[in-house]
Amino acid sequence: MINLIHPDGRREKLRWTDQHAASSYGLGVVLRGARGAEILDGAAFGALAAVGARIECATDLDRRRVAGALAWVALGLPDAALTVA
Repeated sequence: MINLIHPDGRREKLRWTDQHAASSYGLGVVLRGARGAEILDGAAFGALAAVGARIECATDLDRRRVAGALAWVALGLPDAALTVA
């Protein structure tokens, strides 16, 4: 399970998939919203992380998938904002 933890503590379920048209080279995309209709990209998450949001993953595999899909290293996103619970 992958959750976006908002600064106010609210949790939002996220989903990683490599079966989306926007997924390139098998890196996958992170989807949010009730039906997974909205893509959470690295730039959007960077703005959320700047105000204290973080992503919590159930497994290290999920953490690696999210990091790849959001281009974590390339965007210089903070390591502390992506954790395994």
